[in-house]
This record gives sequence, structure tokens and C-alpha cells, in this order.
Amino acid sequence: MKIKGIMILLLYVFNVSAQQKQLDSLFTSNLRKGRFDGSILITKGDKIIFEKQYGLANRQFSVQIDKETRFSIASITKLYASVMALKLKEQGKLDFNNTIDVYVPTLLPKHNTKIKIKDLIHHTSGLLNEKIPDYMVKLSPKEFISKRIKDTLLFEPGSKYRYNNVNFILLTAILEQVYAKPWATLLDELISKPLKLENTGITNRDSVIRNLAYGYYNYSFGNEKVKDPLQNNYPLYIENYAGAGAIFSTPRELLQFSLALEQLQIINKQSLTELYQPLKEIGLVESRNYYVSPGGYVGEETIAGKKINIIERNGNIGGFNHTYLQLPSAQYKVIIFCNTDAGNLKKIANEAIAIINR
Repeated sequence: MKIKGIMILLLYVFNVSAQQKQLDSLFTSNLRKGRFDGSILITKGDKIIFEKQYGLANRQFSVQIDKETRFSIASITKLYASVMALKLKEQGKLDFNNTIDVYVPTLLPKHNTKIKIKDLIHHTSGLLNEKIPDYMVKLSPKEFISKRIKDTLLFEPGSKYRYNNVNFILLTAILEQVYAKPWATLLDELISKPLKLENTGITNRDSVIRNLAYGYYNYSFGNEKVKDPLQNNYPLYIENYAGAGAIFSTPRELLQFSLALEQLQIINKQSLTELYQPLKEIGLVESRNYYVSPGGYVGEETIAGKKINIIERNGNIGGFNHTYLQLPSAQYKVIIFCNTDAGNLKKIANEAIAIINR
């Protein structure tokens, strides 16, 4: 029995080692092709099974990416904003079925009695998208909505899905109104301080933020035909994205946040269920096998011949290109932060899943 136990342990160690080598080969190969620079963290349960960094955080000075490198996490920020909204709901301060005029009566006065809080969270508001010039002047969430967003609707709120950063910028304005505190303070008090997240905060264009990676773009996303060189991230006021995309963090601290959610350290069990509750009434979104939820996209994919349940939350701003995948049934989490958009992150992530989920 003792020898059998040792053999099982050795076989497990061998399999883990083989997986790690294959994962390293996958990311190294993409690095050499100029298709990946970033930081990867993969877990099984609460155990890290792969963690490594590749490439440069700053190309001008050849600064390597390491565990402490902070990334502007783009739309993964929306997960944090949704959690804050659910926390307010628990406290009885925010009703997702209320229309937005209950909280911000002077914003979008023509249509504020039609749009509900849940429409913002599910991207079913019907509001128009923002434009890049909207990020060239620093604006608070309220200023952004009142000065940059037309008070018109593309469709009846709640009737269909249309992804839009404006939904979460408006949600941020509502969170600030209800809490009577700025967005950065809310993040600090509700999440960063309780969880001791020292590498999580709000990106500010005019601030020097320690260990923050630069973003580089050429919009190729893995397309080998695109030979354009990477360019520096354009000088936007990223903070204008607010709850739609203004947080910076590290893979380790995103993992810490995720585990805290599962352990009910921030929101209760009912809220955690709601965070990933798929909205099936409006059907599958973005021509994929996914439903929208407050915490991301919930669905099923076939990877390497296996059907896998996945919760997906992606982010992309000015070269920063990230994916955070949860595989609830298999108990895996895959976090990939990348500071260029030169790689096909969806393909790379699926190849990583194929390696670990054999």
C-alpha cells in the first residue's frame, strides 16, 4: 500500500510537471512570435498550478514583467462595479428594478424613467456608445454622462443586449450618489482595504503609478497578416472609464478578490449567486454560446473535444488585453494579463485550457 501511494504521488508530480512545461512552451512560443507579453496565473481550487511572466512591461527601458507588475485591467473592472452594486442592494440602498431617475434625477432627464439599474448591469439600456474623444478631457462619471452622452435610446430598455461602457460609467455615477463618496474611495473602502490589496487601485493618467505596465497596440489580435509595429498607448484619461474600465491590479490580487467573493467576505451567498446568474430572456449574446450576467458571460464551449462550463470576463483598452476565465465544474481559474493586443488571447487561453483539462 505504501509503495502504491508513492507511485500515485510520483505520477501526479510527473503530470503536473508535464503540464507546466507545456504551458510554458505555449506562452514562450507566442512571446517569440511577438504575440504575447504578459502575466499568467492558473489555479485548481485554491492552489496555484502555474504562474509565470513573459516579456516587457516597458519597451522603452526594457523593463521585464514580474509578479508585482500592475496592469490596467480594462473591462474586468466591471466585475468590481457589479459587486459594489450588489453590496448596496444587500444594504437596501439600491433596487435593481428602480429606474435611474430615483438616484440621479438630473442625468438623462428625457429617458431616465425608462432605464432600470439592471439594464445598466446587463447592457440592455439602449444608450448610445461613447467615443474615443470623450476620453481626451478629464471628467467625473456625472460630467461624462451629462456632457458626452446623448439623451436618446437605440431601443426600448430591457429588450435587447448591446455592450456599452456608458452603462457602467452611469452605474458608477449612481454608486457615487448613493454612497456619497467618489469611486476611488468606494473601491478602497469596500474591496482594497478589507482584502489588503496593495496593488489594486484606480488608473489616473496624470499620476505616476508604481510598477504600472505600459500598453502597446497595433490591433492585430493574432492576425499574422498585420505587420504594423506596436505603438504606445494613446494618452487617454483612463479614469473616465470609471466602473467600466479604470482599475489596475495584478493576477494575484484578482485571484485574491475572486476567492474572497467565493468565501463570502464581501457579498452574501444570494448576491454571489446573482453575480453569475445568466440573463436568458434576451438570448445568447455576441454570436457566442454565452449569456450575460452581472459578473461576466456564462456559457459553454467545446475545447479539445470537451464541453466546458465557463464564466468569462475580458478586458481590452489601448493595448491592454486580458481574460479572466472560471471553469466552475473543473474548479480551474485562468487569469491572463497582457499589455499588447498583438496576440489572439481567446485562442491562447483555449490552448491553455486544453492542456490543463485533460
